[in-house]
Amino acid sequence: MKRRAYAVLFVLWAASGCVPITFSREPALDFEIYRHAAVQVSLAGFVDFYDDTSASVYLASELDEQSGFERVSVGSTEAADVLLTVNVTVRQWVDDSGDYPDYSYASDASFRATDRNGVVIDSGHVADSSESPGEAVEDALDEVSLHYLRPYRL
Repeated sequence: MKRRAYAVLFVLWAASGCVPITFSREPALDFEIYRHAAVQVSLAGFVDFYDDTSASVYLASELDEQSGFERVSVGSTEAADVLLTVNVTVRQWVDDSGDYPDYSYASDASFRATDRNGVVIDSGHVADSSESPGEAVEDALDEVSLHYLRPYRL
C-alpha cells in the first residue's frame, strides 16, 4: 500500500514538472508593411564563379522561398518597399602544417535594409566558412536569408 502511494506521488510530481515548450521567431521586419523586397549583392575576395548578379539571383531565390516577403526582385526597383543590400567578402585560409596545404574559405556578409526614403530599417552582419569559395558565398547569403524568415510559433 505504501509503495503504491509513493508511486502515485511520484507520477503526480513528475507530471507537474512538465511544461510545454514553445518555439517562436519574431520577424526582422514588419512584413505587412514591407511586402516587396529588392536585393543587391556585392562580392569581394575569393568568390570563385560567382559575380554580383548571380549572387543577387541566389539570394532572391532563397528569400522568395522562405522569407516573409511576398515578392522578391533582383536589383533596385521603384516598386519595392525595401532595398536589401548585401556586401560579401570571402577570404582564403591556408593550413600548411601537414603534408599538403588545406584550404578553407571564410565569408563575412554585412547587410542593410532601407525603405523607399532611404531610411535604414534593419542591418546586421553574419559570418560563415566552407571548403570552397562558392559554398562560402552561398552560406553567407543563406545566413542573411534566415534573418528574414517568416515569423512562426510552434
